[in-house]
Amino acid sequence: MLRGWRLIALVALIGALSVLAFPADGSALSAAFIQLTQSGPSPSDLTIPAGMYPVWVNQDQVTHTVVFADGLCSFQLAPGAYGQCDFGFSVGRYPYTVDGTVQASIVVSAPPPDTVTLTARQHSLRRDAQLRLHGLLSISQCCGPPPPRLEKTPVVVMARPDRHHAFHRLARAASGGRRQEGGYPWWLNVHPRKATIYIAEVTYEPAGEQGSRQAWSRPFKVLVRR
Repeated sequence: MLRGWRLIALVALIGALSVLAFPADGSALSAAFIQLTQSGPSPSDLTIPAGMYPVWVNQDQVTHTVVFADGLCSFQLAPGAYGQCDFGFSVGRYPYTVDGTVQASIVVSAPPPDTVTLTARQHSLRRDAQLRLHGLLSISQCCGPPPPRLEKTPVVVMARPDRHHAFHRLARAASGGRRQEGGYPWWLNVHPRKATIYIAEVTYEPAGEQGSRQAWSRPFKVLVRR
């Protein structure tokens, strides 16, 4: 842990606004650095995606005080010190002041929506035949490259006989393939006995974010021949 904080200080001292990953609790935490200088914070208005958090580094020769509106967070930084807030930065705008006079803000933007597709080799088959539904799950990343594999996919396949009925949960899809262009592959083998409409649903809570994400595929209709 000490080595990680030394790395933060080193990056800040060379005047970089950068992204750093901390494997502290099994999840990646990414920091965006803000430099406190004689003329104020740099950048004074910072926009970061959900899943990141700001870290302030005092590069001035005097102590500076950071105070957020509504009493969310406040701290003092001596020369060369760094600091951050304890509360989670969900999507929204967070104004703050430095030394009670310089106005600044943090804006946390929502990540791009996840997408999931569903398709099959054919739209019709014999009643005793098996059909493999498959597709790609694309998960937006706040920072850094996506992992090469997604071992546990949150894709659930829903089904209904026609548009007059509600979708019901059929099964959780299988996964495990390497990431392709467009996302991570998933698949599910089904044995429809009559005409069925399928749809893929994704609901999960990403690490480091507030709330859950959801995505739905386009419906895929299968006709069954006798």
